[in-house]
Amino acid sequence: MREITLTILFSVLLFMMSSCGSVYRNDTSESAIEAGFTGEIQVEAYLFDAKLRRDTKPTSVRLEFYHTDSVIAIAGRGYLGKGALRGRLSADTLQVYFPTTDEYVYESVATVLSSVKCSGQLPSINLLALFNSLPDSVLSTSNLIVESDYSNQSRPEFRIMSENCLWEMRLKYSVEEEGWRIKEFEFDDGEGNTLKGKRRTYKRQAEVKASKFYVPIKPGSQRIIL
Repeated sequence: MREITLTILFSVLLFMMSSCGSVYRNDTSESAIEAGFTGEIQVEAYLFDAKLRRDTKPTSVRLEFYHTDSVIAIAGRGYLGKGALRGRLSADTLQVYFPTTDEYVYESVATVLSSVKCSGQLPSINLLALFNSLPDSVLSTSNLIVESDYSNQSRPEFRIMSENCLWEMRLKYSVEEEGWRIKEFEFDDGEGNTLKGKRRTYKRQAEVKASKFYVPIKPGSQRIIL
Protein backbone atom coordinates (compact mmCIF):
# COMPACT_ATOMS: atom_id res chain seq x y z
CA MET A 1 0.00 0.00 0.00
CA ARG A 2 1.53 3.33 -1.02
CA GLU A 3 1.30 6.31 1.32
CA ILE A 4 -1.53 8.82 1.29
CA THR A 5 -1.88 11.77 3.62
CA LEU A 6 -4.25 13.34 6.09
CA THR A 7 -2.91 16.61 4.71
CA ILE A 8 -4.46 15.67 1.36
CA LEU A 9 -7.83 14.98 2.89
CA PHE A 10 -8.09 18.04 5.13
CA SER A 11 -6.56 20.51 2.69
CA VAL A 12 -8.89 19.37 -0.09
CA LEU A 13 -11.93 19.61 2.18
CA LEU A 14 -10.87 23.13 3.13
CA PHE A 15 -10.19 23.96 -0.50
CA MET A 16 -13.43 22.52 -1.82
CA MET A 17 -15.82 23.74 0.86
CA SER A 18 -14.51 27.29 0.48
CA SER A 19 -15.56 27.37 -3.21
CA CYS A 20 -12.07 28.08 -4.51
CA GLY A 21 -10.32 26.85 -7.63
CA SER A 22 -10.78 27.12 -11.34
CA VAL A 23 -13.57 25.27 -13.11
CA TYR A 24 -13.95 23.97 -16.61
CA ARG A 25 -16.61 21.83 -18.22
CA ASN A 26 -15.39 18.48 -19.41
CA ASP A 27 -18.02 17.17 -21.82
CA THR A 28 -15.87 14.18 -22.71
CA SER A 29 -15.46 12.88 -19.16
CA GLU A 30 -16.73 9.36 -18.52
CA SER A 31 -19.00 8.36 -15.67
CA ALA A 32 -17.98 5.52 -13.40
CA ILE A 33 -19.95 2.35 -13.99
CA GLU A 34 -22.31 2.24 -11.03
CA ALA A 35 -23.39 -1.30 -11.83
CA GLY A 36 -19.92 -2.47 -10.75
CA PHE A 37 -20.56 -1.32 -7.18
CA THR A 38 -22.94 -4.01 -6.00
CA GLY A 39 -23.27 -6.01 -2.80
CA GLU A 40 -21.94 -5.02 0.60
CA ILE A 41 -18.49 -4.26 1.99
CA GLN A 42 -17.23 -4.60 5.55
CA VAL A 43 -15.69 -1.37 6.81
CA GLU A 44 -14.80 0.63 9.86
CA ALA A 45 -17.33 3.47 9.86
CA TYR A 46 -16.80 6.95 11.29
CA LEU A 47 -19.21 9.87 11.57
CA PHE A 48 -17.78 13.28 12.48
CA ASP A 49 -19.48 16.56 13.27
CA ALA A 50 -17.16 19.08 11.66
CA LYS A 51 -16.92 22.83 11.34
CA LEU A 52 -15.11 24.72 8.62
CA ARG A 53 -14.03 28.27 9.41
CA ARG A 54 -12.89 30.39 6.48
CA ASP A 55 -12.47 34.17 6.66
CA THR A 56 -13.90 33.92 10.22
CA LYS A 57 -17.17 32.50 8.82
CA PRO A 58 -18.20 29.12 10.30
CA THR A 59 -19.87 26.39 8.29
CA SER A 60 -21.02 23.03 9.67
CA VAL A 61 -20.78 19.69 7.91
CA ARG A 62 -21.06 16.03 8.84
CA LEU A 63 -18.32 13.84 7.45
CA GLU A 64 -18.61 10.08 7.01
CA PHE A 65 -15.62 7.82 6.39
CA TYR A 66 -15.89 4.18 5.35
CA HIS A 67 -12.47 2.70 5.82
CA THR A 68 -11.13 -0.48 4.22
CA ASP A 69 -7.52 -1.64 3.96
CA SER A 70 -7.01 0.05 0.60
CA VAL A 71 -9.60 2.79 0.07
CA ILE A 72 -11.74 5.26 1.99
CA ALA A 73 -15.19 6.38 0.88
CA ILE A 74 -16.03 9.94 1.96
CA ALA A 75 -19.45 11.55 2.30
CA GLY A 76 -20.32 15.01 3.57
CA ARG A 77 -23.64 16.68 4.18
CA GLY A 78 -24.90 19.80 5.83
CA TYR A 79 -23.21 22.79 4.30
CA LEU A 80 -24.93 22.39 0.93
CA GLY A 81 -27.77 20.20 2.06
CA LYS A 82 -28.22 16.46 1.73
CA GLY A 83 -25.67 14.86 -0.53
CA ALA A 84 -23.23 17.77 -0.26
CA LEU A 85 -20.25 15.67 -1.34
CA ARG A 86 -19.27 12.12 -2.19
CA GLY A 87 -15.73 10.97 -2.65
CA ARG A 88 -13.21 8.18 -2.75
CA LEU A 89 -9.57 8.28 -1.72
CA SER A 90 -7.19 5.55 -2.86
CA ALA A 91 -3.43 5.19 -2.95
CA ASP A 92 -3.25 6.90 -6.33
CA THR A 93 -6.23 9.21 -6.80
CA LEU A 94 -8.76 11.40 -5.10
CA GLN A 95 -12.30 11.86 -6.43
CA VAL A 96 -14.80 14.24 -4.82
CA TYR A 97 -18.16 15.08 -6.38
CA PHE A 98 -20.62 17.84 -5.38
CA PRO A 99 -24.13 16.95 -6.64
CA THR A 100 -25.64 20.34 -5.83
CA THR A 101 -23.25 22.24 -8.10
CA ASP A 102 -22.39 19.31 -10.40
CA GLU A 103 -18.66 19.93 -9.84
CA TYR A 104 -15.90 17.47 -9.06
CA VAL A 105 -12.24 16.98 -8.26
CA TYR A 106 -10.43 14.07 -9.87
CA GLU A 107 -6.70 14.28 -9.35
CA SER A 108 -3.70 12.15 -8.64
CA VAL A 109 -2.42 12.19 -5.08
CA ALA A 110 0.77 13.88 -6.34
CA THR A 111 -1.24 16.73 -7.87
CA VAL A 112 -3.18 17.29 -4.67
CA LEU A 113 0.02 17.25 -2.65
CA SER A 114 1.47 19.95 -4.87
CA SER A 115 -1.44 22.26 -4.00
CA VAL A 116 -0.38 22.42 -0.34
CA LYS A 117 1.79 25.46 0.39
CA CYS A 118 5.22 24.31 1.50
CA SER A 119 8.65 25.85 1.11
CA GLY A 120 10.38 22.51 0.78
CA GLN A 121 9.69 18.84 0.34
CA LEU A 122 6.24 17.86 1.59
CA PRO A 123 6.44 14.99 4.08
CA SER A 124 4.18 11.98 3.67
CA ILE A 125 1.85 10.99 6.50
CA ASN A 126 0.32 7.55 6.26
CA LEU A 127 -3.43 8.14 6.39
CA LEU A 128 -4.45 4.56 7.02
CA ALA A 129 -1.98 4.27 9.88
CA LEU A 130 -3.13 7.50 11.52
CA PHE A 131 -6.74 6.38 11.61
CA ASN A 132 -5.81 3.51 13.91
CA SER A 133 -2.31 4.19 15.28
CA LEU A 134 -0.86 6.93 17.46
CA PRO A 135 1.22 9.45 15.48
CA ASP A 136 4.37 9.12 17.59
CA SER A 137 4.44 5.40 16.80
CA VAL A 138 4.14 5.65 13.01
CA LEU A 139 5.60 9.01 11.98
CA SER A 140 9.36 9.03 11.59
CA THR A 141 10.19 11.48 8.81
CA SER A 142 12.72 14.17 9.72
CA ASN A 143 10.51 16.84 8.11
CA LEU A 144 7.80 16.39 10.75
CA ILE A 145 7.48 17.60 14.34
CA VAL A 146 5.22 15.49 16.55
CA GLU A 147 4.31 16.74 20.02
CA SER A 148 2.61 14.20 22.30
CA ASP A 149 0.40 14.83 25.34
CA TYR A 150 -0.42 11.79 27.50
CA SER A 151 -1.72 13.73 30.51
CA ASN A 152 -5.02 11.94 29.87
CA GLN A 153 -3.85 8.43 29.05
CA SER A 154 -7.23 7.35 27.71
CA ARG A 155 -7.44 10.40 25.40
CA PRO A 156 -3.90 11.18 24.19
CA GLU A 157 -3.48 14.28 22.03
CA PHE A 158 -0.96 15.08 19.32
CA ARG A 159 0.21 18.14 17.45
CA ILE A 160 1.80 17.52 14.05
CA MET A 161 3.71 20.16 12.11
CA SER A 162 6.18 20.33 9.26
CA GLU A 163 9.34 22.40 9.16
CA ASN A 164 8.63 23.27 5.53
CA CYS A 165 4.85 23.83 5.54
CA LEU A 166 2.36 26.25 7.07
CA TRP A 167 -0.26 23.67 8.05
CA GLU A 168 -0.72 22.16 11.48
CA MET A 169 -2.75 19.17 12.67
CA ARG A 170 -4.08 18.28 16.11
CA LEU A 171 -5.42 14.78 16.71
CA LYS A 172 -7.08 13.20 19.74
CA TYR A 173 -7.60 9.45 20.12
CA SER A 174 -9.72 7.07 22.15
CA VAL A 175 -9.05 3.41 22.78
CA GLU A 176 -11.58 1.06 21.23
CA GLU A 177 -11.87 -2.73 21.25
CA GLU A 178 -9.22 -3.18 18.58
CA GLY A 179 -6.93 -0.29 19.51
CA TRP A 180 -6.57 3.46 19.09
CA ARG A 181 -8.95 5.32 16.80
CA ILE A 182 -9.25 9.01 15.92
CA LYS A 183 -11.68 10.83 18.21
CA GLU A 184 -11.15 14.48 17.20
CA PHE A 185 -9.15 16.33 14.59
CA GLU A 186 -8.22 19.89 13.79
CA PHE A 187 -6.47 21.09 10.66
CA ASP A 188 -5.16 24.64 10.25
CA ASP A 189 -3.78 25.61 6.84
CA GLY A 190 -1.69 28.42 8.34
CA GLU A 191 -3.64 31.10 6.52
CA GLY A 192 -6.57 31.51 8.89
CA ASN A 193 -8.70 28.60 7.64
CA THR A 194 -9.50 25.67 9.89
CA LEU A 195 -11.43 22.42 9.81
CA LYS A 196 -12.35 20.84 13.15
CA GLY A 197 -14.13 17.55 13.68
CA LYS A 198 -15.44 15.56 16.63
CA ARG A 199 -16.43 11.95 16.25
CA ARG A 200 -20.12 11.30 16.83
CA THR A 201 -20.13 7.54 16.18
CA TYR A 202 -17.69 4.76 15.39
CA LYS A 203 -18.50 1.21 14.28
CA ARG A 204 -15.71 -1.32 14.31
CA GLN A 205 -17.46 -3.72 11.96
CA ALA A 206 -20.08 -2.24 9.70
CA GLU A 207 -21.50 -3.49 6.45
CA VAL A 208 -22.30 -0.81 3.91
CA LYS A 209 -23.45 -0.91 0.34
CA ALA A 210 -20.63 -0.98 -2.17
CA SER A 211 -22.30 1.99 -3.83
CA LYS A 212 -20.89 4.12 -0.99
CA PHE A 213 -17.62 3.86 -2.92
CA TYR A 214 -19.19 5.02 -6.17
CA VAL A 215 -18.56 8.65 -7.10
CA PRO A 216 -21.38 9.67 -9.49
CA ILE A 217 -19.47 12.00 -11.82
CA LYS A 218 -21.48 12.48 -15.01
CA PRO A 219 -20.53 13.45 -18.56
CA GLY A 220 -20.67 17.24 -18.60
CA SER A 221 -19.91 17.70 -14.90
CA GLN A 222 -17.58 20.60 -14.21
CA ARG A 223 -14.09 19.67 -13.11
CA ILE A 224 -12.40 21.86 -10.51
CA ILE A 225 -8.66 22.18 -11.00
CA LEU A 226 -6.54 22.40 -7.84
